[in-house]
Amino acid sequence: MSDAKASGQDPGTIFQLFGALQASAVLNAAVKLGVFGAIDRGAHEATAIARALECPPRSTRILLDALVAIGLVTKSGETYDATPLARDHLVPGKPMYVGDVANIFTSPMVWTEMARFDEVVRNDGTLRADHAETPGNPFWESFARSSAAMALPAAMALDGILGDHLASKPKAKVLDVAAGSGIFGATLAKRPNVETTLLDWPNVLAESEVWLQRLGVDRSHVKTIAGDFFQVNWEGPHDVILLCNVLHHFDDATCAGILKKASNALAPGGKVAVLEFLYDAEIRNPMGAMFATLMLAWTRHGQTYSAGDIDRWSKAAGFASTRVVPLQGMPASYVIADKA
Repeated sequence: MSDAKASGQDPGTIFQLFGALQASAVLNAAVKLGVFGAIDRGAHEATAIARALECPPRSTRILLDALVAIGLVTKSGETYDATPLARDHLVPGKPMYVGDVANIFTSPMVWTEMARFDEVVRNDGTLRADHAETPGNPFWESFARSSAAMALPAAMALDGILGDHLASKPKAKVLDVAAGSGIFGATLAKRPNVETTLLDWPNVLAESEVWLQRLGVDRSHVKTIAGDFFQVNWEGPHDVILLCNVLHHFDDATCAGILKKASNALAPGGKVAVLEFLYDAEIRNPMGAMFATLMLAWTRHGQTYSAGDIDRWSKAAGFASTRVVPLQGMPASYVIADKA
């Protein structure tokens, strides 16, 4: 009798985990080839979908059957259709489309590094010369183009969290550090009394400009600072500073220094809003643990941090208090630090 049978443990879950790359590859291919758009336009048989995709019928059928297997397409006889989940979120042009995140989660950078994650662990950090902190890295242009599905709901939540504070100022100044798409700062800049400054590398700010137009933001409400945020002047004083998905790229001491720089650039009574996948030792937030693997593979010293870590850096930087605001339906949370 095998050890598996003797212990009553089924190794099926392990096999599924080893095969998870196939599911990601299937979804990535379907998004890039336009499968869900073709189905939405009325192609339902494999041959019709193949013609729409300009792909061979045999390989198209194999892809479609795999999409059935992972639960994104249904099949009845020779007819295929998208599930409600896929119709809502994987048809380009739909309001809740999230397919662009394929350019992040299934990017060559992610797949290459995770394929040699054992070497990354031995190295205690990235093996890449073009890592996350490389000035002008083109990955951040792709990230800015592709992250709206994650950024927009978080930015709308932030507008609610900071609404009273911003409304209390005749003219509120916001600094969005490592702004990327600029969606967080741009969302706040839609308020009539808010002026937002976006800080990022010049090649990324070009992508921010695209999102400012898409969101219909009054350009007179937005300034830019081009450069490395460690080196350039943050100007100010600002009423709010945004550190959205920034701290996990760096080590403990660097994060403490970033909070200190934020404190120095804030007006009295100002706030810092930190957005992070918070880590906890009991792994109650699995994303906090899993996201740390990407930081290990992609940065020299990054990882995910706990709310306690952010509170410690904030207090050392002169902030009076912090509070955690979990985002409903999302694995990330805001930590809001208040300057005395």
